Amino acid sequence: MENLKTMLKSYEKWVAANPETVCDVETTTKWISYFIAGRISDSNVVSELVYTLSNILVLYNDRIIDKSQQSKLISDLQPVNLEASTSAFAQRNNKKAKYIYRLKVMLTTLEYCEVFIEISAKRIFGNKGKWLFITLVQFAKAAGRFYILKHSTQKIITTPTLPALNRRAIIKKQKNALKNGLIIEESIEKNGKLNSNGFGESSSIFQLKRSGRVIRKVEGAPPIQYRDFKLAEEQKLENGSNSVNFRLVQAEYLYIAKPLIHLATMGLFGEKRWKQYVVSLALDLASIRMYHQHRQQMSKEQKLELSRRCINLVLYLVRSPFYERITQSRLDRMLGFVADNVPLIKMIAGPLREYLPYWQGTYFYLWST
Repeated sequence: MENLKTMLKSYEKWVAANPETVCDVETTTKWISYFIAGRISDSNVVSELVYTLSNILVLYNDRIIDKSQQSKLISDLQPVNLEASTSAFAQRNNKKAKYIYRLKVMLTTLEYCEVFIEISAKRIFGNKGKWLFITLVQFAKAAGRFYILKHSTQKIITTPTLPALNRRAIIKKQKNALKNGLIIEESIEKNGKLNSNGFGESSSIFQLKRSGRVIRKVEGAPPIQYRDFKLAEEQKLENGSNSVNFRLVQAEYLYIAKPLIHLATMGLFGEKRWKQYVVSLALDLASIRMYHQHRQQMSKEQKLELSRRCINLVLYLVRSPFYERITQSRLDRMLGFVADNVPLIKMIAGPLREYLPYWQGTYFYLWST
């Protein structure tokens, strides 16, 4: 057991110190899942398992890198030690934030595993077992998303719930910080100097005893080259209104409920009927329209996620029954022409044409957005 802990700590140190190399390893692992497809028996299950494990590895490595970033002290950003606070209010907020973070990790893991769960359930329990597991997974995801939306400051839920870290930006930020003379020190070295209030002798922040609110001192402001000298009202307008419009919350509730409504309509009308297709598309369009009507009140995060959802509407072209009735024949002819006439691209177009029916039936369910 001790050897395992030592190995994990060594691995975490290596990941934190080499994010670029880790990214290359993760990309290679994902490509392996593509090459496995069709080359061994039960290749669909094996390739999906490899792809799922690669996504979970990315999530785990992201948490390691994120934790290492949080444990480093940069001169213009001082950490807040809420665990050392005597305020019950601060302790409750900290515990709630930790619980929501763990819930996000669980939901992200479930999102990465749901296709593998579906394939495995169908192979073991048959078609009825598959739909039972799909229903359970979608109920769990919807419940978790509803809870996060209600009990956190996040007002739009991304897919996946915890997006992958932008490691290139982190590396660039580290290099720029060192270049500008912002020396990064390990928090472990600082922890030995913490005083009784938990913030350190030279801390640039203090905490109100009754409310637990953390206030930054004037001397704790970032260096002059990083200040924007904008009024608080201007920043508030840029970041979106703090008072969240009820219509925006309604739009997100509708989007979260869409998978459950879609499952219900599939049960009523059939798996490849136009009614369930139109209902799901109408819910997507209604949610997007509600967001667009109040776009001026949206934050940058909400606008980015809304753009992604608008792009995802293109996926309705490869979803049943639209795919079988319209898209399939045209796409098959196009891939066949490319595979027969374009020398280099035919290496990709041929396998893509062969596996597209399977991928369409596995990955392009309407709730996968």
